[in-house]
Amino acid sequence: MADDQEIRRQITDAIIAAEVKMEFSVCLHPTNTEEQKEKFLAEEIEEPIFTYKKSQLPPVSFPDFVVHSEIDALYRDRMGHTKGLALLLQLVEQDREFSALSQVLFPVKEIGNMPPEKEESAEEPSIDAKEIVSAFREALDTCEVQGWTVEVVDECSSRMFVNQWAKKVAVRADVHVTKEELAALTRHEIGVHVLRAAHGARQEEPLLSVGTLHGRLVEEGVACSIENTKAHRRIYERHLAVETALTHSFRETWQELCKSGCDADEAWTHTLRVKRGLTDGASRGAFTRDAVYAQGYEEIQQFVAGNGDIASLLSAPIHPDEIELLTKEANMQTFPLPVLLKQ
Repeated sequence: MADDQEIRRQITDAIIAAEVKMEFSVCLHPTNTEEQKEKFLAEEIEEPIFTYKKSQLPPVSFPDFVVHSEIDALYRDRMGHTKGLALLLQLVEQDREFSALSQVLFPVKEIGNMPPEKEESAEEPSIDAKEIVSAFREALDTCEVQGWTVEVVDECSSRMFVNQWAKKVAVRADVHVTKEELAALTRHEIGVHVLRAAHGARQEEPLLSVGTLHGRLVEEGVACSIENTKAHRRIYERHLAVETALTHSFRETWQELCKSGCDADEAWTHTLRVKRGLTDGASRGAFTRDAVYAQGYEEIQQFVAGNGDIASLLSAPIHPDEIELLTKEANMQTFPLPVLLKQ
């Protein structure tokens, strides 16, 4: 009979085996995005209708597990979240059910701060995807992270994303950024998403290699805080998009974002992100994951304001409230900040 530590390792292995396939930026990216965008912005159609590739996901199963401690409870919650994510991908194109489960997995909360004023950059976005890839690879070397790949991809709904289980960083082929954006995005993608995973894999407790449930939900908050301590307006625009989309159609959400100061193309991008997984643009509902950016950012800002040690949050995908427990009960070690984040 396997001991508790072996069972815990089996659980984390099962989480990784399942979630490595869950690239939401790819799985939820409509196959007819460009066609629908062109018709929508030209007002040839009132609402877009999206189609998707079928995701082939392996069944998610875990060993029998009994909760005896607070650490065990963290494993239980993490397993439940993985099962929920797998079910969510099975519900793509079932608009009402997809939106309902999304709200359970990524709860939408009110945020307290006002978004920063929109800043116009004098610099033209001249750095292309290949140059971004090169900068990311250099940052991986600087942080002494081994075994990761950085690649250009064609079809995805995000400009870039990190698959922590496949140890892959992806940059969309059509992306162009400024030098200032590149520095910020390097801190976000490599300095947080990659490092939290790489450091977590070095910890003694298996759960820290995949992160806790609340650690995963606050992941983007940590990344956004490291990227820009004053917050980027886009995370508030995304939160507005989620809140609006839950009770409005695609066009109504797009119009609300245009009123808030987004141009037509920006509003389309934000609306597409929160309507991913839904087929009918007229549906009320959303993929609510984009709400965690602003919500997480505000949580992390409160943590830092209370003299919280950001290095602890970069040592594994965990939540501030779990630092003390995991340090005492799971022997979590805190790694020093890399040079990349000291600049």
